[in-house]
Amino acid sequence: MTGLVLAPLKVFEKCDRCGAKAKVGASFLSGELYFCGHHAKTLQPHLIAKAITIYDPERYMEKREPLG
Repeated sequence: MTGLVLAPLKVFEKCDRCGAKAKVGASFLSGELYFCGHHAKTLQPHLIAKAITIYDPERYMEKREPLG
């Protein structure tokens, strides 16, 4: 996996896909994107392949989706 950003997410950061509270941040050459846990998990392969750094303190990208 890529490196981790040590700075915590700001309280007002929102998911760039749905507007929910951001749980994961990713930085790219062109800037930063923020995602809720659901979208971070959904986009995990793309984030790992393309992000320079990923901030995921609660390990949302490692959590499994509940069956149901």
